[in-house]
Amino acid sequence: LQVVLLGIDIISALVSRLQDRFKAQIGTVLPSLLDRLGDSKDSVREQDQTLLLKIMEQAANPQYVWDRMLGGFKHKNFRTREGICLCLIATLNASGAQSLTLSKIVPHICNLLGDPNSQVRDAAINSLVEIYRHVGERVRADLSKKGLPQSRLNVIFTKFDEVQKSGNMV
Repeated sequence: LQVVLLGIDIISALVSRLQDRFKAQIGTVLPSLLDRLGDSKDSVREQDQTLLLKIMEQAANPQYVWDRMLGGFKHKNFRTREGICLCLIATLNASGAQSLTLSKIVPHICNLLGDPNSQVRDAAINSLVEIYRHVGERVRADLSKKGLPQSRLNVIFTKFDEVQKSGNMV
């Protein structure tokens, strides 16, 4: 545990030091960072996500990083698949929807709606709700065209309606 956290701290220090010059190293560190999103320890997953957001803030734009993270949606570890959804929610809240090409990401989330693991399915729904919170009705129209089962769409659309009524739209 301490070794992993120290490694994350070291990479974080490098990002702070190199800023956009760290961009060249992103491809090298991302596979390991994606694996750590699935770590059994909460503290590692949280630190890892913080580092990913820091990379998006200081080294490269969020879309550049996300283009290289899409494989995480198909990761063998369910915690990584869940973690990538949580990371998307954090990215949206840190950088806004305009920082990402969501049309590239949404199909991956739709695939996770049928994941064997319930935590992953829940995280996928929550990330769609977060996208809806940022983007609005376009998301509902887009999802209707994805060929998802009506029962699943009903669950998601009910959550969209709840967000809209709550007044928490961005």
